[in-house]
Formats: sequence, C-alpha cells, structure tokens
Amino acid sequence: MGACAAIKAGARLRRSRQWKEGQENAAANIANAPNKDNARRRRRPAKKVHDDASTGTASTAPSSDDSFSRDASPIQRTAKKPSSRRRRPKKGGKRPSIVNIVAEPTDAEKANYLALDAEMVGVGPAGCHSRLARVSLVNWEGEVVYDALVKVAEPVTDHRTFVSGITAADLESDAAVSFDEARGAVAALIEGKVVVGHGLKNDWRALGLHHPWHLTRDTAKYAPFMRAVDPSELPFGVPPTTHVPKKLKVLAKDKLGMVIQEDGRPHSPIEDAVAALELYKKHRGKWEKAVAYKVERTKAITGASL
Repeated sequence: MGACAAIKAGARLRRSRQWKEGQENAAANIANAPNKDNARRRRRPAKKVHDDASTGTASTAPSSDDSFSRDASPIQRTAKKPSSRRRRPKKGGKRPSIVNIVAEPTDAEKANYLALDAEMVGVGPAGCHSRLARVSLVNWEGEVVYDALVKVAEPVTDHRTFVSGITAADLESDAAVSFDEARGAVAALIEGKVVVGHGLKNDWRALGLHHPWHLTRDTAKYAPFMRAVDPSELPFGVPPTTHVPKKLKVLAKDKLGMVIQEDGRPHSPIEDAVAALELYKKHRGKWEKAVAYKVERTKAITGASL
C-alpha cells in the first residue's frame, strides 16, 4: 500500500509541474505576440529638429510630414479664367438706344434731288398699252419744277380717268405738249441728279428714258418698304419672289401718316411725288449707306467708275 501511494503521489506531482509549465509557456506566447491594431496603424515620422552646428539655431526646413500633407492634398485651387461668353443683360434692364443722326443736307445737296411721277392712259385693245399723258417733277422742298399734260399720238381707248384724272379734253387742250417736248424737258432736268419716285420702272418706260441705278431712289424697290410673301401664293405669270412692293398709299399712311389717293378721287402726280420724296427723306441715312455699299462693290467687281 505504501509503495502504490508513493507512485501515485509522484505522478500527480509530475502532472502538476507539466500543467504549470504549460501555463507559463502560454502566458509567454501571449506576451510576445504582435498587436494587430498597432500593426495596422501608420506611424507618422516624428518631426526632426536639425541643429546647425555653426550658428546653433534650429533648421526651418519643412519636415517630411509637412511636404506629404502639401503634395497629397486632393483639392487644387486654380484661378478662374475669364469667360469668353457674352454676358446677357439682366431681365428688365434697358438696352441703350441707338440714335442715327443724319446731317441735314446743304442747299447744294438739296438741289441734287428731284421727285418724279407720271400718269398714263391706255391705247390699243381695251387700253392694254400705256402711254404718257402727264408728268410732274418736284424739288426737295416739294415745289413743282415741271408739270405738263402730254398729247398722245395714238387713239386713246381708255383714259383711266378714275385713276389718272386725265380726260379727252385735257389731251386736246392747248396746254398739252408733244411727247418729244415733255421727254426732252424731263431728261434735261434730271441729268446727273438723284430721282426719287414710286414704281419708277413704269415711268421710265412711258417716258422712253433710262436713268443710272445709283441715282435712282425707288420706294417700291427699297427692301425695308417691301412686303414678304409666299412665292406659291403669287398669281400665275408673276416671277417667283419672296418680297413684293407695297402701294404708295399704304407706305404714306404707315410711315408718314399722310393720306393720299383717296377712294373716289383721281391720283395727283404732284401729291404722289411729294409722298415718295418724304419717305426717302425719313430713311435717307440708311438708304444712302446701302447705295454707297452697292456702289463700292460694283466698282470692286467691274473696276469701272460710276
């Protein structure tokens, strides 16, 4: 019995020592194991102060930490470049008004202008062909320079009295002049001068005259006075175009407030010539700029002087 007890006691003592050694080894392993949280942390380099041996002052050179923070900054601020886009005016703001000041023409310049209008009668079947019956010229001030009834050599089939105001008695009167006399007088008066009128193409045809285009101011052909149309709506036989002339009666009413060619009253060539002249006066500045541009373009293309 004594021997067995001694053996058992020795076995317990060995097991106890082995257990104690295992505990000590485990504790040592835990103490020596690296900390994961510390390993994950990024240690910033410590700021170093460099002593200058010669001066004994601390160096002011930036540390590695400062350079890192500047270089790695995600925000880069740059100066804004001025925008090339045109700024729109604020709503409600008033735009500066543009005033075109046109100098009043001198007396010499006024003498260079005449306004012309003519009235025609019909000859041939149903009066389908026009012949000159009256021609009028007025100066810059609207004063009559020339006004004459014109005899018609052919039989007149339609006096068009409701429009022209011409009657058979007018054409047979002693006051009526021959066509050649009227044509010669008009040609002499308008030579070298600017002629203003409405639908001058018809007047030139009736007079048998031609006038330089750069000395002609036709209110029927001036683009700002014309009316836009759909070419498909034009009558058959009319050349396709996008703008057609307005009537002188309409232009005088809209632009000048003048009432001419009233219904039931024949036209007056003097009144019509004055209306065309007043329309030109009101828009002379822009009109003359347009003519000057066309003249320069024509000279550049043809090389000829006008």
